[in-house]
Amino acid sequence: MRTALSSRLARSAPVAIAEGLRAAILSGALADGTQIRQEHIAAEYGVSHIPVREALRRLEAEGLVTIHANRGAFVSRLDAADARDIGDMRAALETLAARLSVPRAGPADLAAAAAAIAAGDASADLVQWSEANWAFHRALYAPCGRPRLVAAIELLWRNVDRYLRVVWQAADYQDRSQHEHRAILAAYHAQDADRAAALVAAHIDDAMRVLAEFLAQA
Repeated sequence: MRTALSSRLARSAPVAIAEGLRAAILSGALADGTQIRQEHIAAEYGVSHIPVREALRRLEAEGLVTIHANRGAFVSRLDAADARDIGDMRAALETLAARLSVPRAGPADLAAAAAAIAAGDASADLVQWSEANWAFHRALYAPCGRPRLVAAIELLWRNVDRYLRVVWQAADYQDRSQHEHRAILAAYHAQDADRAAALVAAHIDDAMRVLAEFLAQA
């Protein structure tokens, strides 16, 4: 029993460490370029370096951390080219998911998307807004029947989340995004897969354009 419990705790430690570091990076508590010292994280969580290294590899896969051989791990810097790359990949995969999902989406899926829009309207901070935003898109893509496709989209969302939080701070962007969400949902209700896919592509492009403007100014 004790061995099984120890095994479960060992498996959960990298997840807990990754969640803590992810929250610190997304909130700005760990700024771009900050070195993440494994010994400090290990001491904070009371673990060896092994789960810390696993957590850092998870965050590297999400684009939040950059690991340099012989130098250590650093918070990845926001990069316009990287953001554009992720945006292009999102557009390709999410428009495919929308085309596949529209004919399959049922009342429960559309209700979940509508609830996510309402949650976005009521969000009090960027964390809540981020959760509501992904919940909306996940509700509309889940019916596609392609779990690998949805998993790939979710990984891209983890990569792009920090970039989107920059976009969401623009004065009017959240209202624009919600308006675009409602238009996409209306296309789903109308069973218009072509229009839904086109609106999803425009939605992603709009966010990337706002982000590019911000990064150029920065």
